[in-house]
Amino acid sequence: MKNDTQHLNHQKIKALLNRSTEQLDGDTLYSLRQARTAALHQQRILTPAFTLSAIGHRAYAVLPHSTGQWLATCLLLAALAVSTTAYWQHQQAQQRSHLDIAILTDDLPIEVFID
Repeated sequence: MKNDTQHLNHQKIKALLNRSTEQLDGDTLYSLRQARTAALHQQRILTPAFTLSAIGHRAYAVLPHSTGQWLATCLLLAALAVSTTAYWQHQQAQQRSHLDIAILTDDLPIEVFID
């Protein structure tokens, strides 16, 4: 049989804590507020930032960690390689077709291309 505390959600816990604070006296509430304020002032808020100091023994912080991120990075690099190769082949084919047209229209003599 499951315990009833497992069925509590955040809203129920919040409501229970709010109701229980109504039973505390003013001095206790004041002390709790001071403790909370002191704890919040000592709390550090970490924000991720790319710096050159992350290179070296901290390089793991810059690189993706999960398998999905590695897979996405590899797929992106593969797509970039395929598209670059396709673009280069397209440019080569265009250059060859322009050359063929120039030869056929007698803009360039055939002797220029024969070794």
